[in-house]
Amino acid sequence: MQDASAALPVPNLRDRNVLLLDLSKSMLAPLPDPQGTSGERQKIEVARTAVFRILQDAAASGTPFGLVTFTETVRVPVPLGEVHRENLPYIENLLALLQPSGRSAVWDAIAVGADLLRAGVHGVRGNLVLVTDGWDNASARFGVPAEPGTPLRGGLTDLVPYILPAGSELSLKVVGIGSGGERDRGVDAGAMNGFLEQLRARAQTLGLAGAFGFQEVTTGTQLFAQMVQAFLDVSYDDDRPLEELHPEELAQHAASAAKALKEPQQHATVARLRAPRPNNGGASDATYLEAPDLEVGVLPATGGAPAYLKERYGPLGDVIEAYLAGQYARALAQLNDGQAVLPPVTRLYWEARVQFAQRSVVDAARSLLKAWAEAEKLPAGSQASVLRRLALLQARMQNDKETETLVRFIDDTEHRLGGADPAARDRLMDLLGRLMELRGTYQLTRLAGEGDLQDAALRHEAAVEDVFGRLQDARLEFASAGPIVEGALDFIEICLAEMR
Repeated sequence: MQDASAALPVPNLRDRNVLLLDLSKSMLAPLPDPQGTSGERQKIEVARTAVFRILQDAAASGTPFGLVTFTETVRVPVPLGEVHRENLPYIENLLALLQPSGRSAVWDAIAVGADLLRAGVHGVRGNLVLVTDGWDNASARFGVPAEPGTPLRGGLTDLVPYILPAGSELSLKVVGIGSGGERDRGVDAGAMNGFLEQLRARAQTLGLAGAFGFQEVTTGTQLFAQMVQAFLDVSYDDDRPLEELHPEELAQHAASAAKALKEPQQHATVARLRAPRPNNGGASDATYLEAPDLEVGVLPATGGAPAYLKERYGPLGDVIEAYLAGQYARALAQLNDGQAVLPPVTRLYWEARVQFAQRSVVDAARSLLKAWAEAEKLPAGSQASVLRRLALLQARMQNDKETETLVRFIDDTEHRLGGADPAARDRLMDLLGRLMELRGTYQLTRLAGEGDLQDAALRHEAAVEDVFGRLQDARLEFASAGPIVEGALDFIEICLAEMR
């Protein structure tokens, strides 16, 4: 459940992430499956699956990530830094070998996680996520007093000032497994919220930006969703896949998308987008995501909320549920209450979406403008997909069908190629980036003076031919790559023809 708290400046810290994972013996206990499709799974099994997913996305995005595991002993199997694809098998094998045992040194683990995020005189800066199913019963170095300033037994160090020194910008989310009504049955929500409240009070006293929240989960679905969502900003939506489009529909979509590149006066939103580029072992445009069944980015305006909505998205699920029910005032109130736990881009995006549904067009435009500003602060590797999410909403608000089609195509291609041959994916991302860059040379043919017009036209035609040649090479190389790649290449070729 979400706890009420005074408003704090919300930090934007998705560029440094540390996950703290409980490996005490109680993590061997089972969790139910609410849909009844896969039976009960051990807590540790569900948690490992989520960690594997997070690691894959960290490797794709290049965003620094670290993993701390703890029993009575705290270990750092994945130091904070970039996770490279070639190291994933080794890391995943290592995690598979970690078997739960012993007790839980929760406070010591949080301290170690904070140490990984420590930035010298700038304090502790980053996004810290704790996943645990119990209470601290083994910490040897740190503790949390029942009341601030109360001496701790045995010379333990007060954890609150240690992890939140002056200059810090810290986000701490606690995912508590099970109900804490009885010992060994889950996290004591009251005690944990008391700890988080001490952090909020200290942040307010020192004037620090901070986000501190607790989310209780009782099923495997909830645990997986909350672990992944802790590293998620703006969610991904899916649309009808390319391979299901009739050839005539594909041609219409591509021609419409090309108009968004050719007419910047009518499609100014396109200028805000980042051209997708291949990974090449470095940062990509991927953010941490779960690729949910539910379309979170683009939801239908009517219809009831799915049963698993709040389980999957926590506080954001409450907002979406109210939105789907047409209870816009309640949705806005929940967004306001969730400032401490919702990432700023997500919160402002949904604020604009709800206001637009209310027909409060001016307020929606203001909220979306703030969301654009917050998105520009994100790490470069995470910006492109988030900016597209905002561009899609702005296109809908402006009834800009051409920009909406272009954004949907790029999203669909990038997302659906996630599991494809890396070479094919990188080649298509490169072609998309070059296609978007053609808008620059195209505009020179419209803006050049009379004497320069022919030269500008020749330069643009040469740029189009270069991309066309690269596209034909890709067709030959990936002739048997499947309908997704083939559909994307067809779409790009039609766009190129429109750009001549």
